Amino acid sequence: MVTGGRVIGLDISGTFGRGMRGALVDGAGSLIARKDAITPKISQDDLIEALATMAGRLADQAQREGAPASAIGVAVPGIINEASGVVHRSPNLPLQNAPLGQILQDRLKMRVFLTHDASAGAIAEYALGAGRQVSDMMLVVIGTGVGSAVVSDGRILRGAHGTAGEIGHIVIDPAGIVCGCGGRGCVETFASVTSIARRYTMTAKEAILAEEVVAKAGAGNPAAARVWNEALGALATVIATAVAVIDCALVVLSGTMKLQSEALKPLEAMLAKRINLVQLPRVEVGALGETAGVLGAAAIAFERAGMGDATHEWRRSSRLPSG
Repeated sequence: MVTGGRVIGLDISGTFGRGMRGALVDGAGSLIARKDAITPKISQDDLIEALATMAGRLADQAQREGAPASAIGVAVPGIINEASGVVHRSPNLPLQNAPLGQILQDRLKMRVFLTHDASAGAIAEYALGAGRQVSDMMLVVIGTGVGSAVVSDGRILRGAHGTAGEIGHIVIDPAGIVCGCGGRGCVETFASVTSIARRYTMTAKEAILAEEVVAKAGAGNPAAARVWNEALGALATVIATAVAVIDCALVVLSGTMKLQSEALKPLEAMLAKRINLVQLPRVEVGALGETAGVLGAAAIAFERAGMGDATHEWRRSSRLPSG
């Protein structure tokens, strides 16, 4: 059982200008303090420095309040080795074979645990958000890239190399545009916020944000509707494939783009056309918004530091986090 203690949860956004997030979290899953900062694009060193500074300020606050933080959990997009704390590759961030866990640990004198950002979000939604009533769910994160993670029987499905459940780089169009991963025509080139905005700009010769594209699509704009339907179609194809394999009861969509349930109605219809022999899952918008990543990272820190099973303790509390 998680009793007392505090940890720091960090979430490195892959969206430059949208920010990285940090929080001081207690054993009940409450956000005691929060810090936000812009995600630096310049270099790996700049990014790590910004992350260390944010964590240091949260650690200093915890120390001043007489309840020091015991560990740090970091949610990172990309391919990471959770055991070694190395970020091997992050297509949308300047991190390449970076021993991020060790660097932060040496700098802050605290145990540091890395996890995939989608896994962190899935843990949080399962414990405190949209997935509280199911044991099997899939989280799909629409941001600079498209990330995803699977909760199977209450546990993150990791696979042999820690990348199970990742759909963002499944190829939809082998002759499509080049993706940040180096491949062509990945789901990410259709359905990320960057791709949605770029595709609309190429069609309509108007530069707007992805959220505005979705709004225009809902209002009947033909160019926006075509771009949004292409994004949803790509998502529906890979989600349907994943559902056939994992048989989840729920698909939760979250990310930097604030989605409304109404905008996802076409996705539900597309899934119904693509899923036949297995049960059609519910589709919902994430309940935790931008706090999901830091809460999931904090849960990982509690658990790997031997402070208790935060994920399932928080789930049994049956409440949304405060703070």
